[in-house]
Amino acid sequence: MTPPADLAPATDPDLDRARAMLDGTDAHPVQRARRIAGLFAALYVEEPLLHQWCGLACFVARHIHDAMTTPEPLYFQFMAEGNRLIYEAMMPAFLRFRDRRPETGPMAPAFETLRRADRAALANLRLGEELAMQGMRQLAEYEQGVVIQPAYDRLPGLKAHLLAPLMRFNLGWDSAAPEIGFDGDDPRVAAQRIAWATQEVLPAWQAERTAHGPRLRQHADRVRRWAGVRMEDLPPLARLGEDAVA
Repeated sequence: MTPPADLAPATDPDLDRARAMLDGTDAHPVQRARRIAGLFAALYVEEPLLHQWCGLACFVARHIHDAMTTPEPLYFQFMAEGNRLIYEAMMPAFLRFRDRRPETGPMAPAFETLRRADRAALANLRLGEELAMQGMRQLAEYEQGVVIQPAYDRLPGLKAHLLAPLMRFNLGWDSAAPEIGFDGDDPRVAAQRIAWATQEVLPAWQAERTAHGPRLRQHADRVRRWAGVRMEDLPPLARLGEDAVA
């Protein structure tokens, strides 16, 4: 994948809104990671079918926060940069999607798939679920192949190899939830991360959601409350056209 010149335009009003939602934590990476976890959790709680990427992201962001609070974390700058890159690329896109405004950038196919999932679920929930997972996969491929790559590119070789076994997180609030670990040898290689995300992480997420969907949503809501994020912290919906909410 060839990254675009800019992941988000400098004058993107949705990026401005996303930054404002950080509520003054932007210059404080640990507090920002906690806030990001809570905001993604709120999006998943709001719409668990279409915002599944956000649900997964909230648990990863919480893991990042906890890792950053350990004594002298070796990967502090890497985690801080990656956390910011993902938030600033993905949150503006999800704000547009919530309002059913068109996505014109490289994530447009993924959000079009989610639009199809939204429409399909009205008549056929199973088809809606399948399309939602397809859209989530498209987002994960872009996130891993493009959005987060600059942070990995700055990792020295030895540091990258030492990071690989540390790349693990739980699909839920606590250690009782399933744990997913990276099984590649060089996380700087986008193809390894994409394979991990699409062949291991997403199937595990889908299985957990199928078996314990309400519990997964409760765990996400616990992340939201832990982060001090209110549902009202999400911008009011402003849907127009055929997808407008009555």
